[in-house]
Amino acid sequence: MLGRRAFLGSAISAFAAEPAWRVVFRRDENHTFVDLHANGAALLAVSSPKALLTFDSGATWHHPPITEQAVSGFVLDAANLWLVGSTGLWKSADEAKTWTRQVERAGLERAYFLSPERGFVCGAGRTLLETFDGGATWAQVHAADEPNTAAAHTVYHWIDFVTPRAGIVTGRSRPPRRGISGSLPAWRDANANLRRAEWPGASLTLETRDAGLSWKHSSTSLFGRISRVRYSRDGHGLAVVEFHDAFEWPSEVFVIRLRTGQSERAFRRKDRAVTDAAVFSGSSAYLAAIEPPANPAESTLGKLRVLYSTDFNEWTEMPLPEEIPAGRAFFSGKSEDNFWLATDTGFVLKRAVTGA
Repeated sequence: MLGRRAFLGSAISAFAAEPAWRVVFRRDENHTFVDLHANGAALLAVSSPKALLTFDSGATWHHPPITEQAVSGFVLDAANLWLVGSTGLWKSADEAKTWTRQVERAGLERAYFLSPERGFVCGAGRTLLETFDGGATWAQVHAADEPNTAAAHTVYHWIDFVTPRAGIVTGRSRPPRRGISGSLPAWRDANANLRRAEWPGASLTLETRDAGLSWKHSSTSLFGRISRVRYSRDGHGLAVVEFHDAFEWPSEVFVIRLRTGQSERAFRRKDRAVTDAAVFSGSSAYLAAIEPPANPAESTLGKLRVLYSTDFNEWTEMPLPEEIPAGRAFFSGKSEDNFWLATDTGFVLKRAVTGA
């Protein structure tokens, strides 16, 4: 049996042999991605004014137009596509040829559908809406109003289900504060030394074990924002905390062990800004990170980096086929043999697994 060091050495050698990811779509002027969602052979990368869509795992690509600023997207199949935009939630039943607005509300962040009939959408103002009829009617989830935070400063920004019954919603509440900030995080800002310091706010979590029929809420004071929480079916999770203003690190990643309820730091480096994470059964974990730009005054884009671990402690950088400029990166996929990565700069990559 291989020892721990020998096993890690073998893994590193295997990664070094050939790129672990392959580029399946290369940017053009029509794509600045803000989100990615894959479901089987279907994949939707969201941008404005056009999205990127495939129903055959990237053999052919479609570029459906989007009529408003895109925020995020969700796909079940060709007849069930959803887009969160600047004015609300939209649905397409014809491969994104036409869109119908289901919810008219500004400030929405993300949608998630368990089936064509059962879904959720969350956003600003403590918004967490649910539907049981495919979006014909929507109602507020009462548990979303239970945290003792001001609605005007509270936003739910993330939804994910690891099984059709077990799901999580995360959010934050942070009143406005004086000082110099910016639209980009401090690690991409040429004037980072002038940025106000990061400060703690309320981090909110809603969890369900019955497909959203009931939710349990919790809150804690936290520096930064929990931007991603992803779980595997065997009870491990990764939570990405990103820092927007001046802070010693650009991000931190925590491993969550559902059986014990404990969490611990899994990754933190000053030269790696993690923007997404993925975890699969067997403690197979991935981080999508950006190496900060050398000189943000010349370019606010850094370099894409992907890290891999089997124990949430030792992380190995995976070889990429080329240097890819990026400011953010997004994972999607329910298994490692159908696992995708996109950058905000318009690249889509797929995990290079034999036979995939």
